[in-house]
Amino acid sequence: MSDQRNPAEVFKAFPSMPRLQVLFLCLAAATWLIGGNILVAHHYRRMGKSAWSGFKPFAFPWKNFNAREWLILLALLVASLTLGAVAISFNPR
Repeated sequence: MSDQRNPAEVFKAFPSMPRLQVLFLCLAAATWLIGGNILVAHHYRRMGKSAWSGFKPFAFPWKNFNAREWLILLALLVASLTLGAVAISFNPR
């Protein structure tokens, strides 16, 4: 028997989570999304294009990333995953 759940039920879990857990989950998402968008905009400005060029469908900026941009992307990944791990560590039991 398959265990099918309504995707909307995911949002019902947030009110029952500890506030710090929700805070760290939001910080992890914001770090990755905002930091990644800033990095892509900076990359396109460095390439001499409009900062908005990276937000077109099928724009893959990482093929022309330099070492500094790869390191920033790695730092964003580590920071986001660390914040996510801290959020997961809040166990209400």
